Amino acid sequence: MFLRFFTMLEIAKILTKIKLLAIVGTTIKLGKKMINKPFTFIAAAVSILVAQCVLADQEKLKVSGFGTLASATADTRIYQFRNDRSQAEYAKKDGFAFKPLSLIGVQLDYSVSDDLDFVGQFVYREQDEQNIDSITQMAFLRYGITPSWQVRAGRLAADIFHFSDTRDVSIAYPWVKVPTEVYGIVPARSFDGADISYLRRYRDFNLSVKGFWGEGESDFSSNAFEPIVFRDLRSLGIELTAFDWSVALKHTRTEAENDNFDIAQVRSAVALLQPFWSGASDFANSVQLRNATIQYTSLYANHYLGDWEVSGELSHIDSESIALRPSFNGFLNVSYLYGAHTFYGLFSFAKTDTYFLSKEQPNFPIIPATAELAIFVEEVASTLAHNQQTISVGWRWDLRENLAFKAQVERTDIDARGTGLRARNGLVVDDEEGVAHTLFLALSFSF
Repeated sequence: MFLRFFTMLEIAKILTKIKLLAIVGTTIKLGKKMINKPFTFIAAAVSILVAQCVLADQEKLKVSGFGTLASATADTRIYQFRNDRSQAEYAKKDGFAFKPLSLIGVQLDYSVSDDLDFVGQFVYREQDEQNIDSITQMAFLRYGITPSWQVRAGRLAADIFHFSDTRDVSIAYPWVKVPTEVYGIVPARSFDGADISYLRRYRDFNLSVKGFWGEGESDFSSNAFEPIVFRDLRSLGIELTAFDWSVALKHTRTEAENDNFDIAQVRSAVALLQPFWSGASDFANSVQLRNATIQYTSLYANHYLGDWEVSGELSHIDSESIALRPSFNGFLNVSYLYGAHTFYGLFSFAKTDTYFLSKEQPNFPIIPATAELAIFVEEVASTLAHNQQTISVGWRWDLRENLAFKAQVERTDIDARGTGLRARNGLVVDDEEGVAHTLFLALSFSF
């Protein structure tokens, strides 16, 4: 469905029409939210003016794109692979599942002047909602103040971890997908706001610093679309880049504006225990995610040693709510380049301490009347607590500069009560440990 061939002129004409329809639709929808999301509205509104100039000046418009046609096959019908927490589609046993990883994206770059341009990126992939707003991954204005300083405003790619802004561009990295243990925990691809970046070139390396402020949402449920809204989202990133190595440190801090249905119900039920337990009210507040401060920190590094590359990332997630307890995640990659072929080995993990209510809250009144509530409290504390380790080996074959075939096999060991990243049924607290093997085959391309 992806492999249709057009001349560049035909592509430009078609995408120009798509852009006009997409931006108008986005502007109408975002106009209703102008007060809550001013940056996105401004970018979309100004982009209409940009779009009106496109047909008259095609030379200023650059059209590019990327895509992945991938399949995932599992050896089990429990704990199957899914790309992130929000996805309902998963790897099939003894079959080929294309929806979890296949996607196509188009990017439009329009130069308004030497210092100002507009960037729009639209990605169609498997997700709960399919509309203009959901497929608009980026829509921002970029202004170069000086060669060293740059500002952007609008809908920007999420920049929480190192590959957050390129996680869907499979041709940009050797693996079939970015490590699920790090990136599957945060399904959000973009946020609305503004950032400012600074670049300083030294003799042996470049220093870049970027700060972001804005808001957004992320859906952590595969059963229904129940996004958690993140407000007052602030991030700071520092990166050192040289010819054969790089190091990047990122820190993000935000607050959750709401709870999903399950958390809200459990929180209310716990609060009703106040007449029987003096600590019920305080504990109920710790259960809710609403108004809780959430922090994400990541450290990435890579180094090239001839034809070898060693890279890795460590991340830490924490919040004031037991619904999102401290989590330590990471991956280590070793790859070898041989002509047009890249062979790699990858180890990734997600680790969160198992939660037991009787240990964490020994005064909680566990009696026959509250036994079911106690289980639901543990479920809230375990749903976003992931415990799994994955070993992957793979091969990338660059057929052309913009076309690559990839094959990857992975073994994932999942701990009891740590199954939240996998496709599963029932309560997480009822899940036992397990092992899953998955085969991925992918064709990644850009144009």
